[in-house]
Amino acid sequence: MTTRRCRLPAALFLAALPIAPGAGLAAQGRVRLVATLPNLGSIASLIGGDRVEVMTIAVGTQDAHFVDPKPSYMVRLKNADLLLVNGLDLEIGWVPPLTQGARNPRILPGGPGHIDCSAGIGVVEIPSSLSRAEGDVHPYGNPHYLLDPLNAETVAGTIAEALKRADPGSAPVYEDGRKAFVKRLHEAVFGTELVDLAGGSKLAREAAAGTLDAFLDGTMIGGAPLRVHLGGWLGRMQPLRGRPIVTYHKDYSYFASRFGIRVVEYVEPKPGIQPSAKHLDDLAARLKQGDVQVIVTRPFVEHRSTDSLAAKTGVQVITLPIEVGGAPEAADYFRLFDYVTGQLLKAFGVTAAR
Repeated sequence: MTTRRCRLPAALFLAALPIAPGAGLAAQGRVRLVATLPNLGSIASLIGGDRVEVMTIAVGTQDAHFVDPKPSYMVRLKNADLLLVNGLDLEIGWVPPLTQGARNPRILPGGPGHIDCSAGIGVVEIPSSLSRAEGDVHPYGNPHYLLDPLNAETVAGTIAEALKRADPGSAPVYEDGRKAFVKRLHEAVFGTELVDLAGGSKLAREAAAGTLDAFLDGTMIGGAPLRVHLGGWLGRMQPLRGRPIVTYHKDYSYFASRFGIRVVEYVEPKPGIQPSAKHLDDLAARLKQGDVQVIVTRPFVEHRSTDSLAAKTGVQVITLPIEVGGAPEAADYFRLFDYVTGQLLKAFGVTAAR
């Protein structure tokens, strides 16, 4: 009998735990929430306000694939009510040791406090087959989904529902926080004027369906198409639509798709593989064709390769964050996109974008 009890599957063990709403809340009544990545922590803070105590593990200048699982993180996780993970195996190398070491069954996979924020996301670049010869390929697809700001609406819903379950007495507060976040997000993406005319939810649905352009060009108000009212990040980025860029890694796929930029090459020959001298020579020859003006790199990768390419070709290199805190100006999720879009426009010499 004893042996059988010890070998119960983890899922059954978790199911047997008491999971009364709010059972793990801090004494001061706030939900103790740990986010693996700064973007998740920022969104949670904006939704939960003073009802949540948010701690983030990785920092914005750090490669989220490689985080040292420090014992101090386990201490935070031991008392956490919720753990927000990016998912899609992005944190596969360091979250399992932390959650196992924390000995907090609430936040283990399958537990009520383990929240995978990739739920409901339309994931891109899911490989048809897996091979180490293709580099560090993510088996469940590209995990950098929050670089499409409209995916933050789905993530906000996931986080708000988790907060409601953890603290049902404050459910109206979290729902109001979610609605305020989504309203601000729609206005930031499309511009307040267009949201007032067409509705943020309608615009987001058209964008998700890939029909936003047809909707904006085909819907007339006052004798003019709705497109003339497009503002926000999409409006200011219109001059860059169709423009080619080179990125270091495949982390700007969602961003490029949303804003209409074309990623034509990568400094890495394959994900996670540093470029060889031959690859850099081939890439330099490609860049000398003259159509690419900008190479985008990240704060935490080696810059020797991009510096060499810039010296050989004259193509400008800019370092852009992909997480909150990756640059001093990117202090929250909204300012992250303010900064990234502004830097791209500046790099392309666009000074009068809407």
